[in-house]
Amino acid sequence: MSNRFETHEHMRRLVIAPNASLTVAQAQWFLIGMCTVSFGIAGAMTMLGLWLVWPFAGLEMAALGAGLYVSVRDNGYREVVSVYDDRIEVEAGLNEAERRWEFPRLLTQVRLSPGVYRNSPSRLLVTRHGHGCELGRCLTDEERLEVAEKLKAWVTAPWLP
Repeated sequence: MSNRFETHEHMRRLVIAPNASLTVAQAQWFLIGMCTVSFGIAGAMTMLGLWLVWPFAGLEMAALGAGLYVSVRDNGYREVVSVYDDRIEVEAGLNEAERRWEFPRLLTQVRLSPGVYRNSPSRLLVTRHGHGCELGRCLTDEERLEVAEKLKAWVTAPWLP
């Protein structure tokens, strides 16, 4: 989890982002290294007359490349919660704000509800009269609890300029 708490005079902001374990350059170097190993083994097998290894090595590296692409692409996901003295704004999206919600601060609830099934992760909900949004899907249950406590404190505390 990567989250950042910011407090300004008239606004408090929380940024929730997934733990980006690989940068684009690291993913590219990892793929190049794995291709070198895989195709090197395929070349050695070809010398032994087992040329049918090549299609499988190619499929393997294509699957690895696709998995790395999806992983690195999803590293740009962000959820930004801004708490002002009169309202709460939530923006979420991949590399830019794709969805946006706005709630009045005093009428909004921050709830941490259990998952649907016994082993399902909990859900962090920001709601007003039953309508709202879910936050922190990329967080662990412990991190979700920490964020919920921080948001509850920001939403329910009297605003001090």
